[in-house]
Amino acid sequence: MSDTITPAPARSKVNRWLAIALIVSVAINLGFAGFGAVRYFKYREFAERRGWQIEDQVARRLPDNARQAFRQAFEEGRKGGNVSHHQMRRDLSSALGAEPYDHNRLAAVLDEHRRRLDQLQAGMQAGMLAAADAMTPEQRREFAERMLRRGPKHMRGEMPPPPPPRN
Repeated sequence: MSDTITPAPARSKVNRWLAIALIVSVAINLGFAGFGAVRYFKYREFAERRGWQIEDQVARRLPDNARQAFRQAFEEGRKGGNVSHHQMRRDLSSALGAEPYDHNRLAAVLDEHRRRLDQLQAGMQAGMLAAADAMTPEQRREFAERMLRRGPKHMRGEMPPPPPPRN
């Protein structure tokens, strides 16, 4: 008997690189899917988390002596519960998608949202007044300069370039 051993077919280099590319592609796609899932489940109500609301962001930038005055005046000036923007969107969506459409229900939802936003704005303004009263003149000047460092350049005293001429 003749034992002939047939050699295994040689894998081409192209197949090897395709397999590596497939593995890398799957890993990258899994990374993106995981990133998206984390953002959806962890941060879908991002604005509702304490510390990420606008009043907390403003208070963090204030000097220590003005921070407490701001928070206290904000709570007193707003005269209501938290403004949940996520809940506001759900209420609006529910009113818009209701069958049959009810104009009065949608108007009531929009009025309620306007009232909540007005309360938030009143609290922010009361807080800023109290914080400004609590700051020294030097702190007020520094805070005002810090405010101008953020935002577009034309807000910092520099004028934006003129638009190009139209032909």
